[in-house]
Amino acid sequence: MTIQLTLKQRATGAQPRAMRRAGRIPVVLYGHRGTQSLALELEQRTAEDLLKRVTINNTILPLKVERGWSGDVLLREVQHDAVGGKLLHLSFFAVAGHGSITLDLPLVFTGEAMGVKVDGGLLEKVITQLTVHTAPTEVPEAIEVDISTMQVGDMLYVRDLVLPPGIEVVNTPDLVVAHLTPSPTGRALESMQAAESATEQPGEQPATAAG
Repeated sequence: MTIQLTLKQRATGAQPRAMRRAGRIPVVLYGHRGTQSLALELEQRTAEDLLKRVTINNTILPLKVERGWSGDVLLREVQHDAVGGKLLHLSFFAVAGHGSITLDLPLVFTGEAMGVKVDGGLLEKVITQLTVHTAPTEVPEAIEVDISTMQVGDMLYVRDLVLPPGIEVVNTPDLVVAHLTPSPTGRALESMQAAESATEQPGEQPATAAG
């Protein structure tokens, strides 16, 4: 992904409403020098195009302030008008100089589950992203999840995932990532019903009264 943002510093005393009427979006950059922040602005069209290409708390991209700071940032927050949905504000977090950052990474499911291919089961993806700690220089685009060995009835947990080096998951290890259930019309359901029938114990016969 090739994205290069160049933002202007916001004029002292600039009012957000007036900026938006003029087609500019207020932006705040946090953490570029310790806890220092910068008040910036971005053209609305540029901001809207950016939001089509990046994901909140996921995508790291280069940012430059005119006649000022430059470095990699993470899009942290996007504010929209609750009524009309109009874009109101963006917040970025500078990742340079930080030992680790927290962000969300998408899960990419790979392979075809055996329980789907052979038994006609249904794979349900319970979550599609993980919250992780990692160094800013080691952020992968996604975490791959191999589901090829899953059978009907299997459940895949966070603790089962093979993670890239340097990735520490924030989510609980017992969180379910995906599970494979029998299809209502599939062979897997028929097999399970047959197995249940074979293991059922006959009930007690009602006693008959002596004649």
